[in-house]
Amino acid sequence: MTLHAEAASHGTAALAVCVIVLAAFWIITTIVRDPLKSIGGPILSYWTSLKARLLVLRGQQVYYVHKLHEEQGSLVRLGPNEVSTTDLVAVKTIYKVGSPFLKSRWYTDFVGLLRSKEMAIFTMRDPKQHAHHRKYQAFNFSEKYLKVLEPDMMRNVKTTAAAMRKETEIQGHFDAFKWLTFMATDVVGEAAFGESFNLLESGQKNQYIEDLEQAGFRGVLAAAFPTLVRFLSQLPFGYVAKSGQGARRVGQYGAQSIERYHKRLESDKDNVKPTLLTNEYKLVEEGTITRAQIVRDGTGHIIAGTDTTANTATYIFWQLAEHPELQSEVIKAVQALPEDCTDDDIKNVSIFQHVINETLRLDGPASASLPRVVPEAGITINDKYIPKGTIISTQSYTLHRDPSVWRDPLVFDPSRWENPTPEMRAFFMPFGAGSRICIGMHFAQMELRHAIVNFYRTFPRGVAPAFVDGFTAKEMEQAIYFLGQPVGKRCLLKPL
Repeated sequence: MTLHAEAASHGTAALAVCVIVLAAFWIITTIVRDPLKSIGGPILSYWTSLKARLLVLRGQQVYYVHKLHEEQGSLVRLGPNEVSTTDLVAVKTIYKVGSPFLKSRWYTDFVGLLRSKEMAIFTMRDPKQHAHHRKYQAFNFSEKYLKVLEPDMMRNVKTTAAAMRKETEIQGHFDAFKWLTFMATDVVGEAAFGESFNLLESGQKNQYIEDLEQAGFRGVLAAAFPTLVRFLSQLPFGYVAKSGQGARRVGQYGAQSIERYHKRLESDKDNVKPTLLTNEYKLVEEGTITRAQIVRDGTGHIIAGTDTTANTATYIFWQLAEHPELQSEVIKAVQALPEDCTDDDIKNVSIFQHVINETLRLDGPASASLPRVVPEAGITINDKYIPKGTIISTQSYTLHRDPSVWRDPLVFDPSRWENPTPEMRAFFMPFGAGSRICIGMHFAQMELRHAIVNFYRTFPRGVAPAFVDGFTAKEMEQAIYFLGQPVGKRCLLKPL
């Protein structure tokens, strides 16, 4: 080896040593200065949350976080500036009414290309803006006003049960997930825009529903990787561009539907069909809100009110099919109702609500993390101080399986709701909590109650799983992105 080559070799070695020393110094100082260093979690969470974000795209992040809590306790680290907690005292503090823990940027990233100054109530981060806008919508989602919308809801639910029966007559079984998705979409479409999507009539998805699905997954992608999606959105090709076009079509359809309804309202306001948005048109005329805001609200109702209700209804019937004795009790309760029963009659039968609650507990459609930002004062959990600006969240999936709150937490047992403990009531969060609790919860539960009654009037002997066409119980495991759904995207049942 020449002297020049030997010197170069020594220089390379010295440079490598310097790089290693500097890297080690950076790692050590990062850990020493890290305000979250005492919180347990994967070693990579000191520098990146990439693993958790990637698992969102597979619908597995919820299970990853749940496992971390089982291993590490009620406070775990998910990333350099992100933690998850199931500490019951902390959860009360974070999600209480008037909480200073505001929604994180995740909510605005979630809407992706649809971002504008007009935000749906779900994605509004400013508590004053949210409270102001929620006030406009609160009456339309009250149990009193929902009675006006109930007849159209009942008609769609009955049509759904009839479609299931017809499909059974043809092939011996039916896909509950498909028909319940069509039901929820037609119900909320009529309630928001004054016109149905006619999915129950056609029995097939249309372009708008495909666009909604694309926009929904694009939202998940944008929330997990906002910078990447913003970059890819500039490209004229690829999935992100295609889903962006679908998202724009969703907005265009909403604007067209709103315009058609407004014309009917102006021409014959005394006979126009009431909707969840009817009262807002007056606000547009007064200049209080914009027309674009109504479009955003209507689209938000469609997105929030379709998969959530459809998935919950699917798991209600799946769980009852898996528990024949309980299903028989439900059928007896249905048979005892008057033929022309309304929701006022159905609400008086406690077993229906107990079944709904237990399904929401174990198979809730929105059981993923709800991220918030730690305020100026910080928060101390289990003697560990978490500074301002940290993203903190909890997920109902784990809360609903806490053995200190729920007896035999993995068992589907609606009877637990006959005498719920204060802790059960406090930490039952299928619709969120505090002032940000889902505004549509009464609407959804009315629809679920009617679905139960009409389903078992159509199938009075009950149903069982139909293990045909390769369908297995494993397909009913949930893939949870932000909303959950059966991994197989079907639920085959057959009448007994």
